[in-house]
Amino acid sequence: MSHTTWSLGFHLRSPKSWLNDPNGMCQFRGRYHFFYQYNHAWPQDNQKAWGLFTSPDLVRWRYEGVSIEPSIPEDRHGVYSGCTVVERGQAADGGDRLRAYYTGNVICPNKTHNPRDVAFANDGREANEITCTSDDGIHFGPKAILLRPADYPDHCSLHVRDPKVWEQDGSWHMVLGARSVDARGLCILYDSADGLDWSFRQAINSEYPFGFMWECPNIVQLDGHEYLAFSPQGLPRLADRWHNLWNAGYVALPQRILDTTRLDERTFVEWDHGHDFYAPQTFCDDAGRWILVGWMGTFDTNYTSAPDGLDWCHCLTVPRLLTRDARTGLLLQNPVPELDGLRGEQVELTGETAGSVGVAVLPGRQADVVVEGITGDGTLTLDESFQLFFQAGRLGVRYLDKHSAAGRQERSIPLDALHDVRVLVDGSAVEVYANGGAEVFSCRWFCAETPDLAVTCSFDARRVTAWTMEDVMSDVYAIAQAPDLAWPGWKASAHKI
Repeated sequence: MSHTTWSLGFHLRSPKSWLNDPNGMCQFRGRYHFFYQYNHAWPQDNQKAWGLFTSPDLVRWRYEGVSIEPSIPEDRHGVYSGCTVVERGQAADGGDRLRAYYTGNVICPNKTHNPRDVAFANDGREANEITCTSDDGIHFGPKAILLRPADYPDHCSLHVRDPKVWEQDGSWHMVLGARSVDARGLCILYDSADGLDWSFRQAINSEYPFGFMWECPNIVQLDGHEYLAFSPQGLPRLADRWHNLWNAGYVALPQRILDTTRLDERTFVEWDHGHDFYAPQTFCDDAGRWILVGWMGTFDTNYTSAPDGLDWCHCLTVPRLLTRDARTGLLLQNPVPELDGLRGEQVELTGETAGSVGVAVLPGRQADVVVEGITGDGTLTLDESFQLFFQAGRLGVRYLDKHSAAGRQERSIPLDALHDVRVLVDGSAVEVYANGGAEVFSCRWFCAETPDLAVTCSFDARRVTAWTMEDVMSDVYAIAQAPDLAWPGWKASAHKI
């Protein structure tokens, strides 16, 4: 097996070691900034910092190294997830300044990290909300502690994290994911006049218990409607829902989030049905577009994302443009249009007669396949190894050989009809967008060692088109794989969490 076969050409991954949650997504001084949870010492240790990529166009990225690292007692066991906000005209040069908000993680002595353990959540850890600023968006200055455990409501455990900050109605607001002392997930909301001095506003609970912890809360404000997104931990696996160890989705709010104290968990909509998706973050760019990026990974031990000694683990999804379906009120996800600029050689797969099988062999391991005007059942198969199928009213993905699955199994959801599908293939990453982005699957796929990609389509469709995609990241990763990725403050003796 070749690690080159699994390399990524237009998805972001850490040049080496571990990546998880996207953090601090924003557009700042003309460049997109994508921070992410970075663990230099993986797999020996699990202390997190913020790595950073920047781009002028969401397509061509530059690796900027580690921007925020553990450096004070309040974040000594990890710079955990958070967000950024752009402060207009506040930099020393009169330009914009970038302010980061994150959770500083502290593990109490002699405590074993078990997120399901009530005792650990209530007295085994500390979570501090911290801020720091940067004039250039890369190098951050001194840190300030905004909230400590004593500042959280009495009904919250010490498992509080992942601040999302935004401005609305002339004030700043912060939503945090939390776990109650009786192991119920919730969000807590704070207000501030200046983004520094925060006061508790309200808790947001579900009507009935919905997991034991809500991580990574985010908001979407689109076409006059507001949505609260979060990642609930501890949902039971059902026949057609919540198949991942931990899940991610959103609730359409009947009013503003600022006026919400209780939501209907029955309206929770999963962002993604694939094996590899969690902890997404949303942001609004300078053009007013709401964009989502997710962690294409999981903590599930049933399958791996680093088989055969791969020295990097996990990646991010491509940036997804969010739009609102006016008929259903649901959010649609599609790759940002900028990705179309990576398309190269074009091949038509549609056969001469209805129902005929189309086959194409594309050079390289990066591709964009679009099937339009689908009628009835069918399949789209990659290398006779990974298959998208619509059969008997179910849309899903399956692995045709166990090796490429690395422990993953078939996934499917009920669907009345399939009209169109778009499949992005990037080495070991596959993203499926169906019915205009109404249904999405994100999966890792560790295919056999071949220089070309075979695509076979059995759908009766109006048109089936495949493009090769330009590899714009391999050189970036090669240059960035250097010993100086370790940050100066990291200690080999740091606590494992």
